[in-house]
Amino acid sequence: MKKLCVLLLLLLAGNLYAQTGLFTGLGIEGNANTREGAALGGSLTVGLDITDIFAAGAKVTFSSNTDTVSTLEPAAFFRYYFLPLPLGALFLQAELGVSLFFEDAETYPAFCAGLAVGWHFKVWEGLYLEPMFRGGYPFAWGVGLSLGYQFDL
Repeated sequence: MKKLCVLLLLLLAGNLYAQTGLFTGLGIEGNANTREGAALGGSLTVGLDITDIFAAGAKVTFSSNTDTVSTLEPAAFFRYYFLPLPLGALFLQAELGVSLFFEDAETYPAFCAGLAVGWHFKVWEGLYLEPMFRGGYPFAWGVGLSLGYQFDL
């Protein structure tokens, strides 16, 4: 596993000269980070387009069922834009991080991993929308919408 991580780091570092843009966004999300029903929350995303088809970054999601369970999910992501469209591109995103559950004055950490599919929709001169659906552990499902800005490098 350690060799695979080093290989991925070297591959990414070798491609950093090809950076095409930096993006950041704020989002809203509904997910299953609760014992029953749904939780609502928001997210902050910061990413770097490494090439025209690959991006990597970090995402922090906070959600709460407004009763007993709140969750903080800091995660790293790797994104592949697989279908370019006139107004943006469809993408597949792998996420890996940790979930911190806050319940009844206790904190419970858990490993967090998932896959997401979404559409990076260009709205106007750097402004974008991203509807996204994700599935994984421990949240089972999540659906959200982000609004952000892309800075050209």
